[in-house]
Order: sequence, then C-alpha cells, then structure tokens
Amino acid sequence: MKKLYCGLLFTLLGLMLAVGVVSLLDEDPTVSRLENRKLKEPPEFSWAALWDGSYFQGLDEYYADTFPLRDQLLGLNRKLNQFYYYSGSDNVVAIQGSGGAEYGGENLDEVQRVLAGQDQPGQLADPAPETPPEQKPADPPEDPEDEQPPADPNLDVPDEGAAVKTDSTIIIVGDNAMDIPTATYSIIEDYAAAVTGLAQAMGEGVQTYSLVTPNSGEFYSPESFHTGSNSQKDMIDYCYAAMGENVRTVDAYSALRRHVDEYIYFRTDHHWTARGAYWAYTAFCETAGLEAVDLDRFERSQLDGFLGTMYQWTSGIPQSETLKANPDYVEVFRPIVGIGDVNYYMDSTLSTPYGSAVIAHVDESVGNKYLTFIGGDTPIFIAEIEQEGPVVMVVKESYGNAFVPFLTSHYSKIIVVDPREFNRDGKPSLNLPEFAASQGVNDLIVINYPFMINSSSYISRLNGLWQ
Repeated sequence: MKKLYCGLLFTLLGLMLAVGVVSLLDEDPTVSRLENRKLKEPPEFSWAALWDGSYFQGLDEYYADTFPLRDQLLGLNRKLNQFYYYSGSDNVVAIQGSGGAEYGGENLDEVQRVLAGQDQPGQLADPAPETPPEQKPADPPEDPEDEQPPADPNLDVPDEGAAVKTDSTIIIVGDNAMDIPTATYSIIEDYAAAVTGLAQAMGEGVQTYSLVTPNSGEFYSPESFHTGSNSQKDMIDYCYAAMGENVRTVDAYSALRRHVDEYIYFRTDHHWTARGAYWAYTAFCETAGLEAVDLDRFERSQLDGFLGTMYQWTSGIPQSETLKANPDYVEVFRPIVGIGDVNYYMDSTLSTPYGSAVIAHVDESVGNKYLTFIGGDTPIFIAEIEQEGPVVMVVKESYGNAFVPFLTSHYSKIIVVDPREFNRDGKPSLNLPEFAASQGVNDLIVINYPFMINSSSYISRLNGLWQ
C-alpha cells in the first residue's frame, strides 16, 4: 500500500512539474475565444508593485488566464458539470456567476484585424440584492402610455413558477439570453458623482448629457429579474436623481419601453441593436433640442448569422444550443450625410491615425458582428462629417457604439473616447477636459448601461479622465 501511495504521489508531482514546464515554454494565448475577451498580460516588475503586493496579484491573474489548455478545460467543465446551471423550468435557465460581458469587445487586436480591410472611411461594403437607501429616486415623468410595457409577441416569457436563483447573472429564456444586473446604490452614487464632476471639469462652454440605457433583461425577463434590486428603472432613476444640475439626463428608458415589440435588443448578445440605439437617439434629440431623423430616411441593410457574447459565454451549456439554432441579425442604418476622414488613435497626441469607419464591414464574422458600429472599442475614434455644425464627444463603453452613427446627422465632428483604455496599468494618460478644449468640443454625451453604473472599476476610469 505504501508503494502505491508513493507511486501516486510521484505521478501527481510529475504531472504538476510537467504542467509547470509547459506553462513556461509554450506560447501564451492573448485572447480567450470561449469567453470572447482579452487575457491578462504578465505584470511589469517594479519595487513599488512588489512592496504593495500588486505584482504577485498580477502574476496570479496572468497565470490563471494562461494556464495550459485553459479554454479546453473550461469547455469540458461546462459540458460535464450540470450543476453549473440551474433550470427553473423547461425554458428558463439561470447561470450562476458573472459572465463579465460588460467588458466584451475590448480586444484591439480583433478591431485592427477587421478595420484593416476597410476600403473607404465611413462606408459599409455591400453586405448581404440591495435595498435602496432611504433617498427615493426621482419620480419618472408621467406617461399614460408607459403604464405597462407591451408584450413581445415573439417571446414567451414564463410565469413565475419554480423559483429561479436571483444571484445569477445570465439567464436564458427560450432563445433569448440576458445579462441581469444587481443594484449597489452606493456605487451608483459614485457614478453620478463621477459624471457630475466630469461635467464641471469640462467647463461652462460644454453641455454634458448622461444617457443610461437599460439592457434587454429589463423588458424580456421574468418579473423577479427586473424588480427589487434588479430593477434597472430604479437604478436609472436613482442615478439621475443623484446627478448635478449641470448634467442633462436623457430618458432613453421610456423611448425603449414604447418599442419593446420591435427588434431593439439582440437575443444572443448583451448589446442593443441599431434599432434600439435609434430610439435612444430620438430621446437624446428631444433632450438636446435637435430634430431626430426619421428612421425610414436611412438606407437599411442587414448582416445575418450573428452569435454574440451571450452565446459565447453560455456555449457548452445544453440550453445554449437553442441560441445557436436561432442566431441574430445585425441591422445597419447608413448615415444620410457625407462622411470625411475617419480614424482611431491609441492616445490623445493623435500622432498615428489608423483607418476606421462609421459603419464597418464585418459580414464574414460570426461572433464579432457588433464591430459593425464604429469598428468596435478603440481608445479614441474621430469622424469628420461633411457639414457645418458643433462638435460632440461621446464617452462610452461598447453600448455607445451603435448609438454614434446617428449623431452624424447633427455634428461636424464626432469624437468617441473609451475610458477603459486610459489612465491605468500600461495605458496612456488622458486629461479629457484639456483634450476636449483642444478639439473645440461643444457637447459631451456619457452613455452607459446598468452594469457600468454599478462598476467601481469603470467609475475609477471615468474619474481618471478629469481628477
């Protein structure tokens, strides 16, 4: 028996040694296709990082992301471990743990690969639980038509039968997968303070707008997933009530709610569609005193066969096969004005332009078709519009991408900034008020969805732009 134990011990040690050697000698992946995200890079050594412990934490995260055969093991785990998901009924599945889809699309390598094939800037190639504090959110504007949202005729939302676990983040209802945020009101207050502070730092010559949009879980999930601490309407109302008077808030919620019977959100991806972004754009125009362009004035095209982040995050779970069998399509509404130079830049010096597009051609892609809109997430994106008008700056995460093309009807220049690409580990620095002043910015739009207003990490990126 002793020999058996020794043999098992040496075998185990040999396997551990082999994994360690392979880990040192193999080429580390930079992107996880299974999770659709960029993997951690090795931390940069410094005595300060060693002293405060961040260096070893970085090593931990790096090794966890680049462990040999990591994606294969994750996929196998999803297939073998049925406890990974919880099924409340035949057509409701709740997946425990955060998918982290709010950070999807941050892979610049993929963006650069897609944009390298663009022929002309701006053109599309022929496509085929927490209890809220005692402070109450501001009462929403009264609108009799908004008393109850119309039901989506294409979605069979189940009754509240078997209890579905509310600590889950992603749920699948039939062929619709949704990310479910949970409110942390103290963090929402921090977000409101960050936007208010940014507006003040921009100065009186710049008008700041805040647009917080709900995601699909607010309208198409079972009631328990969009009430209480999961109510995105309460989150938005509370956030807006906490903002200063120097910020004009945009009620995109009501506009989207009036159109829930339309294709305003993807079913296999965490973003809204261009049609959803359009209705939010009309709400912005109403707030800003602009005349929104009628949707039927835009030339429409369509890209078929899109399986987005929600499918990729749930891939391997049996119910996700329903998503695969019912892929999304991407609607595209072309700008009705002439588009001049369109580029993205890695930092605020704007020294090296990379060709980009307001509408990019990604028809051959299955999982990255959302890159259609301004080519995805880049540090700074600038589009020159062939008309007279003011200059707008949009600070956003990926939800803002589908919104930006509609602004071409009203501005002479559109500048888009992704705060995640600045003022942190290895990223360039950016003082947004100074940069905006150098570009002659008139309007600032800060656009996000509920995961980001509940994210301390994202809020620190916002504060880094002006503090």
